[in-house]
Amino acid sequence: MKYAPALTGKQAEDNHKLFNERRILYKEKGLDFLKSREFILKKTGPLQGNILDVGSGKGIMALSLAKAGYSFTSVDNKEEMLRITALNLAYENLLSKAELYVMDAYLLEFGENSFNNVFIVEALHHMDDIEGIFSEVDRVLSQKGKLVLADFNKEGMKIVNLIHAHEGHKHESSFIGRDEAESWLNRNGYKIKKYEDKCHWILIADKK
Repeated sequence: MKYAPALTGKQAEDNHKLFNERRILYKEKGLDFLKSREFILKKTGPLQGNILDVGSGKGIMALSLAKAGYSFTSVDNKEEMLRITALNLAYENLLSKAELYVMDAYLLEFGENSFNNVFIVEALHHMDDIEGIFSEVDRVLSQKGKLVLADFNKEGMKIVNLIHAHEGHKHESSFIGRDEAESWLNRNGYKIKKYEDKCHWILIADKK
């Protein structure tokens, strides 16, 4: 289902205030979400063709793609996450860069070879079926397409857990990690480049 929220300027401003406060809190602990996305995009190099962002979350990858000048499609199975993504984009006057969909990543409603680039950033640790998620992403990714995966390493997860505990709740993680992701990609013929920043592991994989 395509998501097209009706947003007001005040809603975007209020959301940005909360977003910025939380970003600063994480940054003080050593995790800079926006800088990490800039690093990921730098390592991918210029992107050719269309882009799918799987697991919108609060829209940090979406915001970074839009600021870099890209138009893209972003999906999440939770409407509330897409609303926050939309508010973050709207605050920067970048909502027109995105097509947002309420959609299950295990059952993507796109045809085969629909996208030249697929991003899954800080979402894999919420997933527990590696074959299900990667086979579906592989289905919609075109031949010679680029799959960009990134998630928290031990240092990043330590900071995330600390912040969530400070806020009075537990960060849920089933965790498909780097080893599991890299193993699947190798078995399925992807050519992988590996990177790491302070808080993330990053795999940029080209589909043969």
